[in-house]
Amino acid sequence: MLPTESQRRIMEPRGYINGRDTLRELMKLQDTAAIFIKISPKDYRLSNGLDYCCVVVEYKDGSNYSLHEYGKEARKLHEEATIMGGKE
Repeated sequence: MLPTESQRRIMEPRGYINGRDTLRELMKLQDTAAIFIKISPKDYRLSNGLDYCCVVVEYKDGSNYSLHEYGKEARKLHEEATIMGGKE
C-alpha cells in the first residue's frame, strides 16, 4: 500500500531547536567564558547556491561546539552570532 501525500511530507522533528536557540543555550551552558573562533562570512553560499553558515564556539577548558545551518536559518544564525560576537 502506498503512503498518502500527507504521510510522505517531511515534518520538522518535535523538539527541534534551530541554530540560534542552540547558540544561545551554548553561551549559557558553561561557567567559563566562551569565544567565537569561527563565523562564516556573511551571505556565504555553497556551490549549489544554498546559503550556509558555520559557527564554532570554544570554551577555556578546550571544548568546542560547531553549529551548521542552511537556507534562511543560515542567515539568521549568522546575524545572531555576529551580534553575540560583537562583530558587524
